[in-house]
Amino acid sequence: MNETALTLYQTASYFIIYAFLGWCLEVVYQAVEHGKFINRGFLNGPYCPIYGFGVILVCASLEPIKENIVVLYVGSVLLTTFLELITGFFLEKVFAQKWWDYSHERFNLKGYICLKFSLLWGVACLVTVRLIHPLTVRYVDMLPQTLGVILLIVILTGFLGDTIITVCGIIHIKHRLVVLEGISAEMRKISDKTGEKLFEHVEHVMDRKNELDERTAEYRQKAGELREKYYKLLEKRNFTLKRLSKAFPQLELHDIKKLFNSKSKDK
Repeated sequence: MNETALTLYQTASYFIIYAFLGWCLEVVYQAVEHGKFINRGFLNGPYCPIYGFGVILVCASLEPIKENIVVLYVGSVLLTTFLELITGFFLEKVFAQKWWDYSHERFNLKGYICLKFSLLWGVACLVTVRLIHPLTVRYVDMLPQTLGVILLIVILTGFLGDTIITVCGIIHIKHRLVVLEGISAEMRKISDKTGEKLFEHVEHVMDRKNELDERTAEYRQKAGELREKYYKLLEKRNFTLKRLSKAFPQLELHDIKKLFNSKSKDK
């Protein structure tokens, strides 16, 4: 294996390991915070990609100066805070929802980052770079490369498939919201038309009673059918929506008006 391939192999291995350890950290934190298991990851599998990217970024940038604890800590705080800020902003722009929100914490920036967690990320990176990463490097180097490549291909294939399934699931949710909004608009039109017809024919109601009753019945039937279809779609929650609702309870995945208002502002 040449030097470039070896570097890619090692980087990919570190990414998978730290994404998994990050997921474990999130699960433990949620268990302590809420007293139950919550799959906190964006994806279905046991990994949080942001941790993998974060540790790789910190190690690649700061490992040469790891002996200077002060510089290492400050650099870790700055890098992880920047990564969390960019990731939170990007996810909200793409999905029109905040995947985490620090608005209730002091010294936060639009809920994306806050001083408390930035300082904690610095401590975590300090421990990782000084203690955990050397052990990770040794473990990866000890693993036979052929076996390591095979495991890496299997894991990354599953990771890619998981990403595609999750993103498609979220797109399906947004498509469903569009359908629900369309049905809501039709129901409003029917309601408005019914009111207008009643108002227009109020003076002639006695003469045209039968015709008015037929039209009203027709409108009511159509409205009933649309209402039934609306609630069926609203109650039909797929696996991805259920999991994401539990993992990120602050998300309002059924809030149609918020979704469309957000999209309108972006445009």
